[in-house]
Amino acid sequence: MLGARGALLFAACVGCSSSPEPDKEGAGSVEIFSWWTSGGEADALEAIIDLHEERVPHSTVVNASVEFADKARDQLQRRMEAGAPPDLFQANIGADLFKWVLLNGTDDADARVEDLTDLARDRGWLDAFDPDVLAAASFDGKLYGLPVNVHRINSLFYRRDLFETYELEPPQTLDELVELCERIRDSDELQAQSPTGRMACLGLGNKWDWTLSLVTFEMIFLAVAGPDYYESFWLGEESADDPQLEQALDYALRLYCGGDDTSDCLATTYFNRDFGDVDWDVGVGSLIEKSAMMAPMGDWAKGYLEAEGLDPDTDFGVVTFPGSGGTCVITADTFGLPIGAPNRAGAIALLETFASVEGQILFNRLKGSVTPRTDIAPTEFDDMTQSVLDDFATGTRVEALSGLLPGDVMSDLASELRASFEAGSIDIVRTYIRANYDSIPRDLR
Repeated sequence: MLGARGALLFAACVGCSSSPEPDKEGAGSVEIFSWWTSGGEADALEAIIDLHEERVPHSTVVNASVEFADKARDQLQRRMEAGAPPDLFQANIGADLFKWVLLNGTDDADARVEDLTDLARDRGWLDAFDPDVLAAASFDGKLYGLPVNVHRINSLFYRRDLFETYELEPPQTLDELVELCERIRDSDELQAQSPTGRMACLGLGNKWDWTLSLVTFEMIFLAVAGPDYYESFWLGEESADDPQLEQALDYALRLYCGGDDTSDCLATTYFNRDFGDVDWDVGVGSLIEKSAMMAPMGDWAKGYLEAEGLDPDTDFGVVTFPGSGGTCVITADTFGLPIGAPNRAGAIALLETFASVEGQILFNRLKGSVTPRTDIAPTEFDDMTQSVLDDFATGTRVEALSGLLPGDVMSDLASELRASFEAGSIDIVRTYIRANYDSIPRDLR
């Protein structure tokens, strides 16, 4: 389990250390490739680009963001194979990053991304960044991506003002979540609060399939099975026929269909009825227009809601997803340096800006995430982020599926889940997992 690798994640200290100045040879055009295109994430990237261009005279950062992570990964794959890499590219810790290290599936001899260990040591990053996060971005003791943030995935956002007005409490268990969804659906007064005439219990956007998978496997399954089993299952150490998975799928289907009747799920769902046609930000945006009471999403949703004008702890609140209290499913965005980057010096200078104290504070405030640096005081962030920091420091940490499973497996799992639920059953996805469980490539570390 991630938390067992070392000291407490995100231990705070008083004050911040200074950061080295960027390499003055890092001028010129630098292309950065990512999938950050929405709300707070786009704002955070733009802000740190502006900071970098101030820090490094005569530098220009070309933002090559592509909507939707899987589309971005596919385009990056084509560019890397064609020998036309960007200067830096985004990848999640774990399997998503290591696929660029283990091209032949056995060792890193033919890696297409540079080993950043010496660079990180020379600039003090190995001491300034949390060792657990660095370990999750390292293969065989070598660092292949600079972590720029850390996200908690198993979060539930809610309209705090409406909860207070109607004297509601955020649910702490899966049963409480279902009961609250029933209450919201059956309350004429709450339904009337929505400008559309229908108040959804849960705002979700599943246009690209991954969000329903995230809720099912990284929130509900965790709540049902607990962190030890969650991790051991995805590492291939359990049986695909164990009852925990079926129980989690049944819970997820119940939310999808708004109860046990699966005859017309889209008419009775606890989600917004257009959830299959809109992206994640539109689903979370249901909170903004008050057409949903809650939204299950990683804490990048905080940055999005703030970018759209909502105030944390006033307009909206956040809790750990019901049933998963005491556990944080985490991911971290990293940036890798491709071998053969056109402007290697410029890429290194941009990594220095990302790693700097100033850059980390600026970026993570806007992104809704927390910093992987351990020398930044929690008071640099608002009360909501400080609360998440407390959860990280005291809770059990496990990696997101993007760190444990190859990307194509995650995509297939998500599409099979959607097809299964659209059929009003768990059978399709259950059969897929049973057929493929033993052959899925596991944790590459």
